[in-house]
Amino acid sequence: MPRQRIHVQIDGLLSVHAVRAVWTALTAVPGVLQAEVTMRGVVLETEGPIDREALADSLALAGVQLVDMTVEKGHLPLL
Repeated sequence: MPRQRIHVQIDGLLSVHAVRAVWTALTAVPGVLQAEVTMRGVVLETEGPIDREALADSLALAGVQLVDMTVEKGHLPLL
């Protein structure tokens, strides 16, 4: 499957300490290979498309809400 980069907007991330909780929650979503979490949002590297509902559920467990997600056009190269 081709790799994708997905930008995720979230709401409810109130502290830097919550960043780790969000990162941990995202690693449990099937297809997520890597996650970069900041106070401004999330960038995911995935193996193929991911289930939006599974992503929203995992983020809810970490105490934040999925606002929007955008898939970058094209695919990431395999290294």
